[in-house]
Amino acid sequence: MNDVASPDANIRLGMFEAACDILAAAVIVYDKNDCLVFASRQVLRYFPIPADTLKAGTRLRDVLGAIFDSGVRYGIPADQRHKAVNREEWISTRISAHWREQHDAVERLGRDRWIHFRKRRLPSGYNVTTLVDVSEQKKQEEQWRSDLERIALTEEILETLPSPVVIKDRNFTYIAANRAFCAIYNANADGILGRSVWDLADAENAERIERSDRTVLETGEPYSVPEHVIRADGSDLYAITRKYRIGAPGHHAIVTVMEDVTALVAGNRAMSDDGDVLLSVPGGFVEAQNCFDPVRDAERRLLLEQLNGEELRALAGRRALIATPNPRIEEILVGEFRARGADCCAVRSVHEHDAFLALAARQGISIALVVIDDNLPDHERILSNEHGIATRVIAPDGIGPDFMRTLAEEHELLSQNASPLGDILTPVSLSDDWYIATDISVMLPGAVGDIEVLVAEDNQINQFVFSQILEGMGISHRIAENGEEAVMLWRKHQPRLVLMDISMPVMNGIDAAMEIREAEKLTGTHTPIVAVTAQALNVDMQNCMEAGMDDYITKPVSPDMIEAIYRRYAAKQPEKSVA
Repeated sequence: MNDVASPDANIRLGMFEAACDILAAAVIVYDKNDCLVFASRQVLRYFPIPADTLKAGTRLRDVLGAIFDSGVRYGIPADQRHKAVNREEWISTRISAHWREQHDAVERLGRDRWIHFRKRRLPSGYNVTTLVDVSEQKKQEEQWRSDLERIALTEEILETLPSPVVIKDRNFTYIAANRAFCAIYNANADGILGRSVWDLADAENAERIERSDRTVLETGEPYSVPEHVIRADGSDLYAITRKYRIGAPGHHAIVTVMEDVTALVAGNRAMSDDGDVLLSVPGGFVEAQNCFDPVRDAERRLLLEQLNGEELRALAGRRALIATPNPRIEEILVGEFRARGADCCAVRSVHEHDAFLALAARQGISIALVVIDDNLPDHERILSNEHGIATRVIAPDGIGPDFMRTLAEEHELLSQNASPLGDILTPVSLSDDWYIATDISVMLPGAVGDIEVLVAEDNQINQFVFSQILEGMGISHRIAENGEEAVMLWRKHQPRLVLMDISMPVMNGIDAAMEIREAEKLTGTHTPIVAVTAQALNVDMQNCMEAGMDDYITKPVSPDMIEAIYRRYAAKQPEKSVA
C-alpha cells in the first residue's frame, strides 16, 4: 500500500491553489466529522492564525478557537460588538452556522475589512467554505448609499426653499426645478423638466435668458439681473436673478436662483420698514417672462361669475362634480374648485353623470354641488336630479379654441365705454396682429402679399430654427402656432409660400390646407403649400396631396432644404393680386 500522494494529485492541488490566487478567494473543506481536509494558503490572509492550524485532520472547533484567540470576531451583530464575547458561545454559534445546508453572510472582520462567507454542506457530509474580500465593494456601496442620502437631502432643501431655483444642463435643458419656480408658471415639475426656456417664455425673453446662460457656461463668471416677472396668476414677482456655473469640465450645469424681493420693492428700490433704502436697482427691473395668460384669466372670470361666491367658499372639504363636454372648462373649474379645498372631478356626458352619481350613492359618498354646462347634450334631463344635490347651470359660450376670436369680434361691435370686457382687450386696429379678415375680397391692398413665407409650426424650437434660416436668407416671414392661426395669417398676408407642419394643436395642417384651398376657390389664387412632416410615411404624403398641398419636406429642416423649396415655389412668382 502506498500512502504517498501521486504526482497527478500534487498537480491538481497546485492548480487549485493557483485558481484560488487568481480568484482572490480562500477555500476550506471539512469532512463529515468536522475535520479539516483542505485549506488553501489564502486563508492566512484573512485570519492571523498559526499555519500548522490548517493542517489536514485539525478539528473545526480547534480552528475556530485559534481564530477567536487571534482577536477576530465575526458573525456578531453590530449592536453587540461593544460587549464582551464568551469564547465557547462564539465557537458554538459558528459551528451551528457551519452545519446549515447553505449559509451566506457578509461579515466585518475589522474597521475597514468585509469578508463574504459562503458555506455549502454536500450530500456526502463534506462542507466547502469560501472566503472573498469584498471590502472595496462594500465601501462603494456605503459611498453610494451616502450619496443617495445626500442627494435626497439636497432635493428636499431645494424643494422647500422659498426662492425659485432651477438647474439647466449644458444644453440649457431644465433638469431640476423647485416648487417655488414651478409656482411661477402654475405648473408641476413634469411640465418643466426636459424642456428649454423656449418652451416657457416668449422668443424675446427666451433669447435673452439663453444668451446669459451661454455666457455663464462659457466663462464661469456669475451673472445677476433684476427682473420683473408676471406670474401665471397675474401677480407681480420682483426678483434678483443670479446664475452660477457648477460641475466639472464637460459636465457643467447652470444654477439659477431668483431672490424674491417683491415685498421690499418700492419703485426701483428695496425699502426697509422704517424707510431706509436696502437695495438700489439702477435702471429698474428688466421686464422678464410674462407667465400670465389673459385669455385663460378671462375665461376663468367669466366662468366663476356664473357661480355663487358664497357657495364656492362653502365647498372647502366637500365634493363637487362638473358635467361638461369642453376639456378647457373642465380644466379651469376642476382647478379652481380644488384650489378652494374641494374634492372635484368631471364627467363629459349625461350617461357618465348618471353612472357617477349612482356609484357615489351606493358607496355612501355625498356630493355637495353639480355644475352643468348647458352645452352638454340632453343636459335638461339631469337638471332635476333625484339625489337632492344642489345643481348650477353655466352658459360658457365661446370658451375654447375660438375664445380669443369671439372676444375680438364682440369687442369690435361695442364701443370702448360700453364693453363689458373692461381692460381684457384693447381696441383692434388694422395693423394689429389680431386683425381678422374673413373675406379676402374686402381686404386692404396693403394687407395682401406683404410677407413671402408663412410658417405653421407649434414647436418653439422649430419656430426658432425656421426664423433663423429665413432671416439668414433675407426672406420676410411670419410664424403661426397652429392651423387655425395659419389660416388667419394667410387671409391677412397672402404669402407667396406656406410651410405647413401637419401635426399641430387646435387645427392640424391637413385641415388648414383644405380650408385655404376652399377659400382660394373664391379668389382664383393659388398659394404653394409645402407639408413639413416628422417622417415621410406614405399615408401622410397621400393625405397631404389629397388636401391640396404641393410638396413636402421632412424634419429636421436645413437652410439648403428651405432655399430649394423657396426657389422652386416662391422666388419667381409674380406679385399676387386679389381677384
